[in-house]
Amino acid sequence: MVDDGSLSYLNINADSVDKQFTCKNVTQQQLVNTSFWIIDYAENVKTRHGEDRVVVKIKRNVEDPENMAMKFFTNSRKIKYVLAKVRELNAFPRKVTMRAIGFQFYFE
Repeated sequence: MVDDGSLSYLNINADSVDKQFTCKNVTQQQLVNTSFWIIDYAENVKTRHGEDRVVVKIKRNVEDPENMAMKFFTNSRKIKYVLAKVRELNAFPRKVTMRAIGFQFYFE
C-alpha cells in the first residue's frame, strides 16, 4: 500500500491504558433482558455520577461494524467483577445478557 497521508494508513492502535470509546451511549436500563457482546471496557472512569466507574463497549452482534458499537457506564460491583475475570482469562469478546433486580445490574 502507498502512504496516502491519512491517519488511517498508519493503523495506530488505541491506547490500551486510556481507552475512550467513541460510540453511541446507552443506559443499563435500556439493556436489561437483552443479549449482546462485550467487546472491551475501561476502568477508573470519572463521570458526573462519581469516580471509579467502568465504561463497557458492546455490540449486538459480534460481527457488527464499529459504527454500530455502543457503550454504557456502570458502577455495578457484579459487572466489574465479571469484566475483570473475562479480561484475566483473555476471553473477549463475550456474549452476555443484562439482568437487574431493582437497580442492581448483573450479567448472566
